[in-house]
Amino acid sequence: MSDARERIFAAIRHAIGPARAQDRIRADADALLLEPERVRPRLPDGDLTTLFEAAVTRLPPGASSERVANWAALPATVAAHLARRGREPALKLQPTPALLALPFAKAGVALREEVDDRIALSLAECAVAETASLLIRSGPDMAILDAFLPLHHLVAVRTADIVPHLEEAVARFDLARSRNLVVVTGPSGTTDIEGSLVIGVHGPATLHIFLIED
Repeated sequence: MSDARERIFAAIRHAIGPARAQDRIRADADALLLEPERVRPRLPDGDLTTLFEAAVTRLPPGASSERVANWAALPATVAAHLARRGREPALKLQPTPALLALPFAKAGVALREEVDDRIALSLAECAVAETASLLIRSGPDMAILDAFLPLHHLVAVRTADIVPHLEEAVARFDLARSRNLVVVTGPSGTTDIEGSLVIGVHGPATLHIFLIED
């Protein structure tokens, strides 16, 4: 090992300090969980739905949201949104009972079998007011690729399922029994190429969130 490399590793070891027992590390981690307000930001005053909407406005271009009075109004609201954006009134629908029971055909929205480069409508189980994140879990009625393959991703979430921080959201799930849990925060974006923001490279170019108030 070269002298320069040894100096680098020595500096790292000095910064880390002496090794600690596993039980001490666990105790420190548990202490942080017991006092979460010490390690996460305090949210501004306001109800969680309003805070979530404000967080959406801070996401990269292509993110938007709107409130929907109840589930029955969702198909017509989806149709109106697609019309405003000049998009085909057709989408891949997540086959969950809450969405399948809605009259999309009556609202003029055709349902597609495939999602590639098209539009998909998903149901998020939870949302985070701090970051405008959506939590989507794979399962028998949710193909997780439907959150990645569409060019335009539509997501419905109940306002009652908005929580302040990510910790509360994750605590709602039994992670040991979940195949995967995806946290969606805005449309896909990257600055890998010369530091320029490019939207829609690794996933949807737009994300529109329907906040169901009922």
